[in-house]
Amino acid sequence: MCSARAAGRPLSRWAECGVDGVATGGAARATARPRRAWPVTAGTVVGVVRVDGLGISELPPRRPGPLPGDLPLEVAALQVLAAGEDAGQEAETDDLVAQGLGAVVFFASALRDPDRAASRSAALQAAALRGPAVSPLLLAADEEGGRVCRLPLSPATMPGAMALAAAGGGADLARTAGRATAGRLAAVGVNWNLAPVCDLWAAENPALGSRCFARAPALAAELAAAFAQGLRDGGVAACAKHFPGHGATAVDSHEALPVLDADLALLRRREWLPFAAAVRAGVETVMTGHLLAPALGLEPASLSSTVTRALREELGFTGVVVTDALGMSGCLRYAGDVGRAAVLALHAGADVALVGHGPAEQRQARDALVAAVRAGRLARERLDEAVGRVWALKEALGLARKGASQPAAASHLLARPADVDLARWIALRSITELAPGPRCARPATIRAGEGAAPALLAAVRGRWPQAREEPPSRDAPPGCVTLDARCHLLVGLPVPSTLPAGGVLLAYDATPASLAALLACATGEAEAGGRLPL
Repeated sequence: MCSARAAGRPLSRWAECGVDGVATGGAARATARPRRAWPVTAGTVVGVVRVDGLGISELPPRRPGPLPGDLPLEVAALQVLAAGEDAGQEAETDDLVAQGLGAVVFFASALRDPDRAASRSAALQAAALRGPAVSPLLLAADEEGGRVCRLPLSPATMPGAMALAAAGGGADLARTAGRATAGRLAAVGVNWNLAPVCDLWAAENPALGSRCFARAPALAAELAAAFAQGLRDGGVAACAKHFPGHGATAVDSHEALPVLDADLALLRRREWLPFAAAVRAGVETVMTGHLLAPALGLEPASLSSTVTRALREELGFTGVVVTDALGMSGCLRYAGDVGRAAVLALHAGADVALVGHGPAEQRQARDALVAAVRAGRLARERLDEAVGRVWALKEALGLARKGASQPAAASHLLARPADVDLARWIALRSITELAPGPRCARPATIRAGEGAAPALLAAVRGRWPQAREEPPSRDAPPGCVTLDARCHLLVGLPVPSTLPAGGVLLAYDATPASLAALLACATGEAEAGGRLPL
């Protein structure tokens, strides 16, 4: 038996949770899934290892084309970049793919037309397989459900993480939602979902809110792991984010560098539990966040070797580490520019650098990686190790075998009746009554408080076009849409510290299913059975 214990090294501290230590490529590692294949990472990748519960065995690479160490340096640098694509940037992306780009992240504008997006995905895969790396593409999107969706909103759009928790269906429901989400993504050729959020909800965080499953680590861990399993069951890789935990921070990393004020012991028993559960469940990728955790050093987590080492050695993660978008202020205020950030991230142990917007930044990241290797500031072996992990993920997803096949009738697959029914069921179960009160079958008046969700107000106007709109008053509850001054409707967090008199109903997001369920509960057509998971 080849194990970390047999090699005289301690097992991961997560071993008691079912993580077995194994030795791969001469280095002690841990794996959460006994049959996952990952690359040998001591020096140049020469094959993959399969952990079968009895030991390990080396297998020759099954993919065609060169090995990482044989790639031209410029191609290897592109293989570890994930380049964002908006509508109108196709020519720039095509140019990078022809040179060897490894991954593309689709933004909402690129997925606006599902049938066109499916054709685009197929064309990109065909071009990648003709390219110098002879390697398929990871095609990614942020499809968390709820507040963060890149596919067009429709009745089949899944409510978000906190709605799943509030609905009370546990791991089975989260797994089913993950599987349905995977089916919708696969319909447009996406094979990598940058979800689930494994951060814990905290009142002071301005950016996450209902994107988190819950405040309690155990509940968040159960649901995040199950959602990731559902994605994998549907043939789409998952991504646990944002390690080491973005919840208990008070700054949006798009704007500045947040600080996670927790010692190592607290991180282990609180922030890291959902990530550890996702790792045990076999999550394929983990995203590091642009946040400062003083307990782990003085660099942003996405650029910190200490953070990557904790993820690998303490949590036993053997898959692909990807950064959050390097163009965010929380990263740039430390690194200076995207190119330097990419070099620092790879040097710290990341395998994929996510360069979100703009071909200029994407080329800058590639050129900086090439220059760093040539100058000896980044080891070529480290770059090859990252390429090897990315290729192992592509192999595990069977992308080379799938080739550039185009899903049929993508727009139809995004509106499957079963998905519509599932989204509606989750939404109806999630609506939470914060304060009991009367319902309004036919309201005569509508009043919108300051900050009320525009989508909610539009839905209310559409449902009751004859109702008179009253101007907001100073005593109108913030964020509420009020029906007949007695039934108050809220969408999203935070919940007001003081609730208005009358009934108060909460939907966790503004997906079509959630808004329809909220209005059904407001009229008394349905019961609000959700529980606030905070």
